[in-house]
Amino acid sequence: MLYILAIAAAITAGVIAGGKVSNLADIRINKAWLIIVAFSMQALVQILGMREIVPVSQYSIVISGVVYCLLFACFWFNRNYIGIWFIAAGSFMNALVMMANGGKMPVEESILESQGAPLEIIEKVRLGMDGKHSIIDGSTKLVFLSDIIETPPFLDWMMQIVSIGDLVVVLGLFILVFEIVKKGNTLNNIGGSKSAVN
Repeated sequence: MLYILAIAAAITAGVIAGGKVSNLADIRINKAWLIIVAFSMQALVQILGMREIVPVSQYSIVISGVVYCLLFACFWFNRNYIGIWFIAAGSFMNALVMMANGGKMPVEESILESQGAPLEIIEKVRLGMDGKHSIIDGSTKLVFLSDIIETPPFLDWMMQIVSIGDLVVVLGLFILVFEIVKKGNTLNNIGGSKSAVN
C-alpha cells in the first residue's frame, strides 16, 4: 500500500537526518486497540457486504460513524505526535465526504475501469452492495473529496485510486514515523505525560 512507501521514506529520511531506526521501538500509542477495532470492523463489513452474506449497505452511515468515532478518539489520546494531527485532518476529510454520501466513499467509475478493476466488483459497487464505496453520480456531494485521484503507474499496485484525504493521511504517517525516528518519543502530550500502549 501507499502507506508502506510513506513509512519506508520516513525511516530513510529520519536516518539521513541523524535519527535511529531503533527509536521506533519507543513509540507510544495510547488506546491502540481503538484503531484495531475500527479497522477490523471496517474489514468485516466489507467482506460481509461483497460476499452478500449480510446486507450491510443499508447500515453504512452508522458503521462509518462508529469507525470514525473510534479513530478520532484514538487520535485525541495521541495528540502529542505532530503526525497524528495530519492523519486526523485527512481522516476528517474522508469522514466528511462519506457521511455526506450515506456513509460510503464515492469513487470515480472510469478510473476503476481504467485501472482494471474486476467488472464484478464494479457492478457490486454500482448496485450498492459494497458497504464502503459508491459510484459518483449527479447526486454525489463533495465530489472533490471523493476517490478521484488516480495514482501513477508505479504506485497503482499499492493504491489505485485515492482521495485528497488519503494523501493527507499518507503525509501524516510520513511525519509521524519521521519524528519518531529522528527524535524518539520525546514529545510530551498536551497533558504533560507520556502514554503507553493499552
